[in-house]
Amino acid sequence: MTIFDRTMQLLERSLDLRGARQQVIAANIANEETPKYRATDLNFGQALANAQRGKLPITVVSTNQNHIGPKGTGYQQVVGRIEEVPAGDMALDANSVNIELEMAKMSDNAQQYNTAATIISMRFKQLMTAIREGR
Repeated sequence: MTIFDRTMQLLERSLDLRGARQQVIAANIANEETPKYRATDLNFGQALANAQRGKLPITVVSTNQNHIGPKGTGYQQVVGRIEEVPAGDMALDANSVNIELEMAKMSDNAQQYNTAATIISMRFKQLMTAIREGR
């Protein structure tokens, strides 16, 4: 038995992935003026949804402890995929960054990160209340 249920594990992994996505979006914004730069995004929504429904990715088993493989179980195996963002009208410098789109994605991602962090905080407060016997 674990003190942290599936919801806490899901929220924890969501925070990790959203933090990584924020870095990818920030890199896009920083390279807005870089010639031939292609905007990318970290997509993990479908993988996280599948994990929530119990459809985790294939588990890799190593035959030797020195082999490199995925660490953790359950939600910790959920990873995102960095994909190139389809470009609409590109500028003459062949840069595919759309600053308005990137700022909107950053705002949405930050809001979802903050929501998950708030829920985790409330869960910890509930645990502290239980530990202190309601005091």
